[in-house]
Amino acid sequence: MSKAETINVGVLSTAFGGPYFGELMAGMARELTIAGGKMIAIQTVDAGTIEQDFPEPPPFPHHVAWDHVGGFVVVLNGVSTDYLRAARDSGRPVVVISNVPAGFDCPVVVPDNFAGTRAAIQHLIDHGHTRVGFVGFPGNTDVHERIQAYQKTMADNGLAADPELLFVVDDMQEASGERAARMMLERGMPATAVLAGNDRNAIGLIQALTNAGIDLPDRLAVIGFDDNEAGASMIPSLTSVRQPLEDIGARAVRLLIRMRGGEEVPSGKHVLPTALTVRESCGCAGVVRTAIKAFGAADIAGIAPDSASSLLALLESQPAGIRYLTHGGDVGGSAAAIDDALRCALAGTGRPGDRDLRPSLVPLAEMLQDGEGLAAVVRVIRRHAWQLQSGAGLDKDFDVTRRMEVCLQEIFLLLAQAQVIQLSVHTKSMMSSLSTQYSVSLQLLRSQEKDPRSLGWLQVTDVRAGCLGLWPEQEPVSGERASLTVVGRFDREDGGTGSPHELVPITAFPPAELVSLADVAADHMVYIAHLKVGTGDWGMLAVVARIQAYVREGRETMNQWAALLSVALEHEALLKMMREQEEHLRRAALYDELTGLPNRAYFRTRLTAAMARANRRSDYRYAVLMLDLDGFKIVNDSLGHHAGDQLLQQVATRLTTTLRSVDTAARFGGDEFAILLEEIDDNTPVTVAERLQRDLSQPHRLGDTEVVVSASIGITVGGTEYDDTEAIVRDADVAMYQAKTHGKRSHAIFDPVMHRAATDRLTIEGDLRKALQHRQLVLFYQPIVDLRTLTVIGAEALIRWRHPTRGLVPPNEFLGVAEESGLSLGIGTWVLDGSCRQMHRWGLHRGDARPFRMSINVSNRQFWQSTLIEDVDETLRVYGLSPDRLAVEITEGVIMDDVKVASSMLSGLRTLGVQVHIDDFGTGFSSLEALHDLTIDAFKVDRSFISRITTSSRGKELVRTIVTMGLNLNLDVIAEGIETDEQLDFVRGLGCPHGQGYLFSRAVPADEFAKLLAPGVAIPGAIDRPDEQASG
Repeated sequence: MSKAETINVGVLSTAFGGPYFGELMAGMARELTIAGGKMIAIQTVDAGTIEQDFPEPPPFPHHVAWDHVGGFVVVLNGVSTDYLRAARDSGRPVVVISNVPAGFDCPVVVPDNFAGTRAAIQHLIDHGHTRVGFVGFPGNTDVHERIQAYQKTMADNGLAADPELLFVVDDMQEASGERAARMMLERGMPATAVLAGNDRNAIGLIQALTNAGIDLPDRLAVIGFDDNEAGASMIPSLTSVRQPLEDIGARAVRLLIRMRGGEEVPSGKHVLPTALTVRESCGCAGVVRTAIKAFGAADIAGIAPDSASSLLALLESQPAGIRYLTHGGDVGGSAAAIDDALRCALAGTGRPGDRDLRPSLVPLAEMLQDGEGLAAVVRVIRRHAWQLQSGAGLDKDFDVTRRMEVCLQEIFLLLAQAQVIQLSVHTKSMMSSLSTQYSVSLQLLRSQEKDPRSLGWLQVTDVRAGCLGLWPEQEPVSGERASLTVVGRFDREDGGTGSPHELVPITAFPPAELVSLADVAADHMVYIAHLKVGTGDWGMLAVVARIQAYVREGRETMNQWAALLSVALEHEALLKMMREQEEHLRRAALYDELTGLPNRAYFRTRLTAAMARANRRSDYRYAVLMLDLDGFKIVNDSLGHHAGDQLLQQVATRLTTTLRSVDTAARFGGDEFAILLEEIDDNTPVTVAERLQRDLSQPHRLGDTEVVVSASIGITVGGTEYDDTEAIVRDADVAMYQAKTHGKRSHAIFDPVMHRAATDRLTIEGDLRKALQHRQLVLFYQPIVDLRTLTVIGAEALIRWRHPTRGLVPPNEFLGVAEESGLSLGIGTWVLDGSCRQMHRWGLHRGDARPFRMSINVSNRQFWQSTLIEDVDETLRVYGLSPDRLAVEITEGVIMDDVKVASSMLSGLRTLGVQVHIDDFGTGFSSLEALHDLTIDAFKVDRSFISRITTSSRGKELVRTIVTMGLNLNLDVIAEGIETDEQLDFVRGLGCPHGQGYLFSRAVPADEFAKLLAPGVAIPGAIDRPDEQASG
């Protein structure tokens, strides 16, 4: 591929920190530098994840940076097979390192696991071991292959791979090696030698066994796989199979470039050679002993030490198994200086001074990773010195040998000194890295002081540039995302940070200008971290930073920054939520959640201030209005709570629209509102009340339904006589209840005499509750008469209250209080049960042929709030009564609150077989509408019309019209309140079929009424008028 055909490579991996990933990336960077491409490293697990092995690929779905990459190198199982397919389908080739994806064919670059494993096992067998075991995590592709190679090599040597000697662990970390050590100890150390699937398992194994007092390698020889520096520096030093990690990384990129260029690259494994690095843990001598080993003729055979190039050749041609150089570099100057010093010593001439020689050794010292590297280089230099001396025929000359040894010791000391200096520099670098990490942590953990999304905290790092993208709030919280909102940028060159809030496709993140800054030749790459920690998922962080392939802490710091940023964002979100909750709690303490109006507590605060103002200013006046909606309960019960809530919200809107800005409207609960009027004159309270009643009585649209409600308003004008809010609110409430007694859409101004009525009402309510508990309520029955035969054909059940001190209390004195307090619902259920029970006692159950029907009154609350149809059906069934034995009487005022819903309920009752009667017909404002829209069986002509038959010609004609209309509509008509023979004769003459009233009988107890049910008993004509008030 030419320079013009450069390729940016996306590297997908679960981790990038540590020597394994560092060496892979060094090889990739080397190849990309040649190709002129860029490296975009994408971490596919949660930010902050370290030292974890994943049996299955992580669920990373995001196509981040796809617009910028020409292909992907996947390290191990960095992403799922579905992700790999999607990448290939998009035209981006894929190469995988050390993992064979299930069901996906592509080039896979792997170390020669078989050859490396064979060499290690054969080495142990050659040492005389026959019980050789294996420790490893078979979930890793490489380790799985190494187990197979171990078993094959044992078999090829005629040895059985005993299953007891296979120690399977859960991952490739040191802790698993420690668990393997415990398994060995529990089994009595059955093996004499083991090969570990990787060095970290081997290190954990060695440490645990050494701590347990096991002598290594005498009791157990151990070999690892990877040859990392930690194993080389431990005691005993770890013999290990070295993988050519840099070459693996370079090969993966090279294959990708060929595939991108259109070349056919075979799928399957592309194997790179491995080699055994022998140290102490297998029972061999360590590298230090090798370094001081004497040389012989075989060591100089075929080599002409004619110049420094021979030393350079020795340094550059070390076997792959000797691991002493951290990376390639120019050691030519060091080789020339060493060669010059040795030749001067050989000739006995003056050699370079320390000040001259030491700087020349620095390049070589910089490339020495540890003491093992130094020992290997010492061996090479000693070999070169021996070749020089032997080649000159002076190998037996004592003085020359002494001068050469002194020179070598000086070179080694200077080299050791230079290496110590380099280690010191590295330590300072590490301390600087820790200091940077501390500063970043401090800034991100103080996110409440400065927004971490601006990326200003990157200023304390060595990052070249950065970009932060967060998930848009409107997108789903899981799965593949389509876009990111760029909320922060950082550029070290222009010193800029910012919060652009730009929405970009996730495939285009990070922006192209940031990717362009990642110069691989300058050791820069793009690193992308998924800002996800636990359940918190915020977006993506991209930085242009140094690769630092040979720095132990390199790249891992960026992973930790991403974790800290994720925590900071979560902390910020938590603080925001807490502030919102605090505001919500504050509003909840002061405002009604449903309507947004001030609540009772806030209203009292405003009222207290108004009262204080009135005490300071003689010209200041205020008033309190208590408002209750007429008909709200019907809407709530018939249309549902959602409709009720909508109505309350619309009422709240109309209140705030109607009132002035200085006034306060509050919701106290349910359908009760309070209003504080300030800066008023004498007429203001009534004027406002009338305006409110007018505005609230306009139709309200609730979904597809239009409803009309009105308001009862109580008014109290504030004055100096009020010194607490409770009193003035109470008085306005008393006035409101007084207004209700005048009918809907009424208002009343508080008068002290209202207190007596309110107190009486509370007393009645309390006594009535006791009456329900102590069974003080009883049913009386007034006969309904066939006006043609004057025989009883039914009864109306009427409630009475046997008060312990007041005697028999008529219903008109307590039913109103029962309705207001909600007790009417329980009373209505009791009446239904009691009247049906009584019919059963009278023998009027199914099979009885006597014509008889019991009428019961249903209150507003019982009709709208209860399961009336179900209750009626269940009660009739319990007492074995035919449904036509029962008639339900409902006033037209109740029905007309919502004719549509009421019609449905009445139809349900008639479906049961129960009759529906309209009580007090003609007293409402919509009698004709009731006849037109509702399915009813009868109506009762109100007693107020019957009483005027003999005193008013108009009254007589109204009764005639009502009865005639009912008969023409094929409805039964019942005349109420017949008290005189003249009234009886008139309605009989109209053809009215049924009637009731004191002329026939007052309401009587059940046992007295039973006498009227005897066969053939006729009701006499007029009887003496009783003392009891009108039938109820």
